[in-house]
Amino acid sequence: MPRSTFCRLAPEKQERLLEAATREFSRRSFAEASINQIIKDAGIPRGSFYMYFDDKEDLFCYVMSGYVDQLLMVVRESIFRAGGDLFQGVLDLYDFLLRRGQGQQPGDMGAMAAILACNSGLQKNMFFGLLDRNAVLTGLGDVVDQDMLDLRRDRDLGDILAAVLTVAGPLIYSGLQGDEQGSVRERLENVLDLMRRGMARGKEILDDHE
Repeated sequence: MPRSTFCRLAPEKQERLLEAATREFSRRSFAEASINQIIKDAGIPRGSFYMYFDDKEDLFCYVMSGYVDQLLMVVRESIFRAGGDLFQGVLDLYDFLLRRGQGQQPGDMGAMAAILACNSGLQKNMFFGLLDRNAVLTGLGDVVDQDMLDLRRDRDLGDILAAVLTVAGPLIYSGLQGDEQGSVRERLENVLDLMRRGMARGKEILDDHE
């Protein structure tokens, strides 16, 4: 995360650096992205960069964290349109994003998709790791129909939301990148169905098998 010196910068200077970083991460993988190119585009000295961020990974995480709110807004709208059904909403989200053309969404979603397209593996997991439980609960908790979920503890809703997005996120990403879209959707639908119905057999069923 940025140092206090970055937070004290004028908003336009912050935006210029973040836009330069977004362009670089959108056209090159994380490993190939150049800090020199970023600071050149942003018009700042190299020494200043290290007063704002620890390193390239620190900057990458901060850039991606800026898309978390946008992503949650899209998920929120999809769940709302599904009548509060969390699982159907996530599946509908996949279909919606796919119809928009494999990551060719405009604006912020397009920038996020472009960065993810250049960065698989560690960076993809890094991005979905930014969807922490509290952020997800705050962003989605009030739009989910809680009567459709088996909630037994106060923390269950937040944990369910985080678990569903953590599992579904990489599958959605794979489908948007053209990785066997049909089979990816089938797997996503099956995984969501498993999570909806629960994965442990009821005690009464287990007793019947003894």
